[in-house]
Amino acid sequence: MNSVDDALARLDKHEAECALRYQMSQLQHDEHNKRFDRLEKMMQGGFASISVIIVVAVAILEFAR
Repeated sequence: MNSVDDALARLDKHEAECALRYQMSQLQHDEHNKRFDRLEKMMQGGFASISVIIVVAVAILEFAR
């Protein structure tokens, strides 16, 4: 095998390993996106709850006046 064939074989091997690495990286990225989406929904629910509590507390204080 000459040096050109050897270089092409090494390049093919490198491309295959990079493709696998990219695929694994994409899977991790997708998993993290799911986590961030869940956290975002939890935060939105928490902010909504706090807003309702504040409005109710203000209404009670105004009514008690």
